[in-house]
Amino acid sequence: MKRNTIIISILAMAATTAVQAVETADSVATDTVVEVLNPHKIIITESSDGGMGVEVRGSGLNRKFRYNYSAEQKKAAADTDDDYTIPFFSSLSGKKNQEKNLPRVDWFTSLGMHYGFTLMSGAGDVSNMGNSVELGFLYPVSLSVVFPQSWRITTGMGFGWKNYRLNSDRRFVKADDGTLALAAYDPDTYSHLSRLKIFYLDVPVIAKKEWGGLSVYAGAVINFNVYGSMLTRYRQDEKEIKVCEQGVNQRKVSLDLMAGVQFYDIGLYVKYNPCNVLKGGNLPEFRSFSIGFCVGM
Repeated sequence: MKRNTIIISILAMAATTAVQAVETADSVATDTVVEVLNPHKIIITESSDGGMGVEVRGSGLNRKFRYNYSAEQKKAAADTDDDYTIPFFSSLSGKKNQEKNLPRVDWFTSLGMHYGFTLMSGAGDVSNMGNSVELGFLYPVSLSVVFPQSWRITTGMGFGWKNYRLNSDRRFVKADDGTLALAAYDPDTYSHLSRLKIFYLDVPVIAKKEWGGLSVYAGAVINFNVYGSMLTRYRQDEKEIKVCEQGVNQRKVSLDLMAGVQFYDIGLYVKYNPCNVLKGGNLPEFRSFSIGFCVGM
């Protein structure tokens, strides 16, 4: 409606200036900017942002005369409803947030793949960090709330597994009551390998600060340890013996404290789990400490 009013006004002005009758000075309105008699050509334009313009070329015998007028299109108060957005719900619907100082929500922002070496903290010399490893995808399904000044908080759901491997002189054994313990190999055996595997689903809450390509992050990761297994393998008299047990009494829910630094997509991380990996009554009693590489955190 506003745009039609502007067009009508411009056309009315152009028609008025084209009148060939001579008006007296007293009859000219006090807000008249220019008066053109016998215009040669009138050009009306409309820009992509809604602005309107009129150009008058020639006036009577003066063919070099030029006059330009433009008006900016402004929305009425009733037309501003389309620009009103609620930060969270507008992000979910795909609308671009109009206010730069308000947070926005991003889906599927990161993969969070990380690979590192794990130490069985508190277990003494039965293992070392070079033997045990972990591999995980912190949040292949993720949701980030992005704040001004390059802050973001990311949560989501991921998965991973940790392999705790003993040194070659010790092995895991499972007692009749289902608890785990440590034992030595028989003297006539060799090619020793004994490891504990824990598979988990995780829900992280990570805060991240960015400075261009450099970023640091820290947060907590809740682990739901849904599966565990024990494997011991060795050779005796040219015969390979393999013992595999499921159900290793792992703690069902644990917490990792995680921090790291990243340059663009590649970085380093550290992770510490203050909870015992196994339930009480199982040996060895140990916690998990990891350090390694990450991509897309």
